[in-house]
Amino acid sequence: MALRPWWRVLLAITLAAVTVLALWPGNNNPPSLFGWHVINHMVAFVVLTMLARAAFPVLPRLWLAGLLLAYGALIEIVQAIPALQRTASLADLATDAVGIAIGLILVWIAGQLAGEPW
Repeated sequence: MALRPWWRVLLAITLAAVTVLALWPGNNNPPSLFGWHVINHMVAFVVLTMLARAAFPVLPRLWLAGLLLAYGALIEIVQAIPALQRTASLADLATDAVGIAIGLILVWIAGQLAGEPW
């Protein structure tokens, strides 16, 4: 309970960093199915999911997943702006969804190990 404000600060910093990295101009190469691009998306959304769950533990998991997926969709929409020289992709959004699912599973496992409710 006492750490919740710090989890929220860390979540805000991480959201800002992911947003800047996702919208940084350049690199409009189409994503490949395997490689760093996919790993970056997955790791970002695993971390965001875990931080969001720690920062807002009473938020229903479905809402948390929906909000994070909406954030990922917003990034993809903005990446479609030609001036950014980025590439929007539904595959990226699907990868974000997989990262969110993995994050929720890891949070559940951690909660089980700590004896806390899911």
